[in-house]
Amino acid sequence: MYRKKLSGLLPPLVFGGRSAKIDDSVMEMQDRLNGVMSGLQECESIADHGRFQHQSCLLNVNGMKMAATASTPVRFKINQNEDTTLMIPFYGQGNYIIDGRIFHWQSGVNALFLPNCTGSGQNSVWSALMFDIDPQKLEEIARSMLGIDQYSQNIFDLHAPRKLSLQVGRLSFEMVFRQLAHLLDQFSLQPELLNQTAIDDYFYRNLAVMLKPGLFLDESSATSNRKYARRLLDRICDYVQSHLSQPITLTALERVSNMSARNLHYAFLKRYNTTPMRWVRTERLTMAHNQLTSASPGTTVTAIALSCGFTKPATFAGYYKQHFGELPSTTLARALAR
Repeated sequence: MYRKKLSGLLPPLVFGGRSAKIDDSVMEMQDRLNGVMSGLQECESIADHGRFQHQSCLLNVNGMKMAATASTPVRFKINQNEDTTLMIPFYGQGNYIIDGRIFHWQSGVNALFLPNCTGSGQNSVWSALMFDIDPQKLEEIARSMLGIDQYSQNIFDLHAPRKLSLQVGRLSFEMVFRQLAHLLDQFSLQPELLNQTAIDDYFYRNLAVMLKPGLFLDESSATSNRKYARRLLDRICDYVQSHLSQPITLTALERVSNMSARNLHYAFLKRYNTTPMRWVRTERLTMAHNQLTSASPGTTVTAIALSCGFTKPATFAGYYKQHFGELPSTTLARALAR
């Protein structure tokens, strides 16, 4: 892929540097970033001596549009649009003027939450992460995190622009999103694999905490969340028990529980001292063992393996022997000899 040579004017992108698109005109930048903020208009370079440059990498993860962007100083307007955008700066500073209010942003200090905004702004040399938010999905995930009924009233006011602190106590959201961006970077050359990481879930969860940190980080909320996590784990286990004969993926467990992969992993380690998918395998082996010990004439090991969700009988036999100390054929023979 042909890439124009960067002149050293720009800070690095937070992800996607290896596949970045390079723009030498503000119109090219405007057209590119409209994929994340569709109201972006009238961009104008205010760089010294007109030396404008922009680089970006755009990704789409399960419908969430994300952009790592960096440019020399620009001035711009934002027209009315239907996008809700979070902008997290990693270098530089600037201002947005929305409805007569000035929102100053600065890397390491604060991010900007911009829902359907009309206004104008300008920035210094900057590097930032921008992503498009689905307000309904954000509310649903936040309610799940708090153990609130999904049909209850909304938690956030998502209609007003605001600054969001990047430092809450000892928690640095700049570092959190930098780590998430690092994962995006690992997949930027194979974006089709990103949908399988469920990384968009992490973005929504951290944004929810940024919007109302006191609601998620205080001690009483933490106690409530721990109780809710236990209820969620019970729900997951019930789901697994009723779907053992069908394909079960980690993504399916995340969807059922509305928990991130990390929280799901931690919950299983805490209760069962194992990972979610190993627990699923153990439950399938137990189900197979029960069927083998109560088998009737004509039953085969292959049929039982398939009915318990194992697609490869040889692999099933290896797991079974490791768990029960004998081959499934031995268990079946003993049952049929009675």
